[in-house]
Amino acid sequence: MSKEKVFCMQLKGRQRFLRLFGDSSKARGLRSGFVVLKPKESVGLHNTGLNEEVIFIINGSGLIHYSKKSSFKVKKNTFVYIPPKMPHDITNTSEDLLKYIYIAARV
Repeated sequence: MSKEKVFCMQLKGRQRFLRLFGDSSKARGLRSGFVVLKPKESVGLHNTGLNEEVIFIINGSGLIHYSKKSSFKVKKNTFVYIPPKMPHDITNTSEDLLKYIYIAARV
């Protein structure tokens, strides 16, 4: 029988960043988290190395900056795919909190 377990986590409270899973006791190759950005706040330019990433916007709107000078607008219920090694940043451009969930997996 497998050692992996099914688990469930409720998103609650006022966390700015909450890792949903990503340690070896819960998942093998996936990492995931819940992020909350205040108006005009950004995550900061980063890349996920050898991981591809999916971002799902669940509240608010913002800009995804990627590559060197490219960007596009995102809003609630937007799904974004970021390929491995792609520099990117997310900025909240709304007056509401920008909330999103990311899922990253090694290619």
